[in-house]
Amino acid sequence: MDFVTGGAYNGKAEWVRQTLLINERGVTWIDVSSEEIVLPETNTLVLENLEYLVRENEITNVEEKLEKIIYWEKGNGSRTVVLIGTDITKGIVPLERSDREWRDRTGFLYQKMMKKADRAYLIWFGLVEKLK
Repeated sequence: MDFVTGGAYNGKAEWVRQTLLINERGVTWIDVSSEEIVLPETNTLVLENLEYLVRENEITNVEEKLEKIIYWEKGNGSRTVVLIGTDITKGIVPLERSDREWRDRTGFLYQKMMKKADRAYLIWFGLVEKLK
C-alpha cells in the first residue's frame, strides 16, 4: 500500500496519476468525500480524501473499512492500493471543538496508515518527499 499526504490542492492526485499509476490500466479511483468504498474488479484502487471518512464516521468504522481494503490488496500480489489524505490544518489548531476533534482523529488515522504503508510520500506545492 502507498500512502500519500500533503496540503489541499498541492498536487497529490496529479502526482499519483503521473508517477505511481503511469503504467497501470484499469484503475478504480474513489473520492471518499462523495462516493462509497467498494472493492473493485480492477487490480488497482485509489482512495482519495481520507479525511472525509473520518469526519463522517466513527474512527473504528473507518479503520475497519481500510483494514478490509488492505486485506483485499494482500490477498493478491498483483493488487495495488493507494491512499490519499490531506493534511487539513498544517499544525494549526482549529477554534471549533468539532474541527479540533476531526483534525485529531484524522492525524491518528494517518499515523496508523503510515505504519501499515509499504511506501509513503509527502507532497507540498508539487514537491515530493519520500518518507518511507
